[in-house]
This record gives sequence, C-alpha cells and structure tokens, in this order.
Amino acid sequence: MLIGVRQRLVFVANTKTGSTAIEQALAPHCEIMRGGTPAQKHMQLAQLAQEYGFLFNQPAHPLDSYFKFGVMRDPIQWIQSWFRYRKGNDVESRLPADMTLAQFWARRDWNIQRANGTKYLQSDLFTDAQGRLLADVIIPHHDLNAHFQAICTALKIKAPLYQANVSRLQRIGDDIPESLLAEMREFYAEDYALFNRLPELNAAGMAQLAARRAGAEG
Repeated sequence: MLIGVRQRLVFVANTKTGSTAIEQALAPHCEIMRGGTPAQKHMQLAQLAQEYGFLFNQPAHPLDSYFKFGVMRDPIQWIQSWFRYRKGNDVESRLPADMTLAQFWARRDWNIQRANGTKYLQSDLFTDAQGRLLADVIIPHHDLNAHFQAICTALKIKAPLYQANVSRLQRIGDDIPESLLAEMREFYAEDYALFNRLPELNAAGMAQLAARRAGAEG
C-alpha cells in the first residue's frame, strides 16, 4: 500500500498482481508505504481510509481528492497464480509437491476462504461493506504495463516497472476440468462482476484523473 501526498495518489496492493513491482516503482513518489505482514501490505481501501483518517479527514486532503487505484486479475488465473507460487517458492505455507489444483481448491485454504467462512475476494480490496466501488481505476493484470504507464504519464512521473516476487513454477495447474471451472466461476461471481466492468470503470476513472490534473495545473 502506498500513499503519495504530493501526488495525491493511493495504491491498493492486491496479491499476485505485480504489487511488489508497482510499489518499488512508485516508492520514490510516495511519502507513506505500508509493508510488513500480508494483512498490513494488502489493506482494503475502506480500512485504509479509516486508519489514515488523520490525513484524509483534513479539509485539504479528502480521500476523494486522491487518485485511488490497484490491479485485479482474472479470478481463476489469480488462484492459479497463488497455487503455483505456494508450490514453487520458498514460503512459510508451502503446498505439498504432489498436490493438484483440484485438491488445493477442495481444501478451501486461506487463499480461497477465510477462517470465518467468508470468501477471500479481490473485489473486497476496492469496495466498501455495501459493495460500492471506492477505487478510481483497477488495472486488469493482463494489460498491466500499458495501463500503469498511462497512469504515470497522467501523473507526470517516471516509474519504470520491473518484475518482482514472481512464481518460480509457470506451467502447472493450467488444466482444469470443466466441472471445476464452473464451480470456481460461481464461487468468484462477485469478482467476475467487477472484473468484467473494468473497461468502462477505468475509462471514467482516467477521465477524472485527467480533469483533476488539468484543474490543479490551471
């Protein structure tokens, strides 16, 4: 998570979407960086607004005056990436070498479902408790570089993007039975509802960013 006070930007760090690389690229342009545990780094935007109320409650710094963005991945590709990462990388919660994606899915691990039984959804990072969108732009991961550079151009900053914290295993868990695909799509229905709207949402968000910058410079 990053907050650029002078740049008026907030970056919401989603998991397995290049967030480490984006944080490294934007760090020189931001005054506040939240790292540490995954829960600290991957903070929901609604929670961020509360925890940093000392900033956003100031009349000169309302959250609405900040450009808020993050990255979202196709939900099935996202959980595949988690599966590959936890099988191939040296992590605390490494998966057994012989585990299949179907077995991983059936286990309802913490990447899929929280201990309290709620779904672990990407959309929760960008919406409030009522499901209302709080972010201005959510970059689709499959087009990360182009969208990120468009944002940097609009912000008039230089922030080259380099890969970081990637999965070592790149070609496992890609063959999913159609029956399981249907189950996964239903499970991630809320995420797909948001993901499929990203083109129209992002067009509006980028237009708002351009208008804000024009107003600030005028």
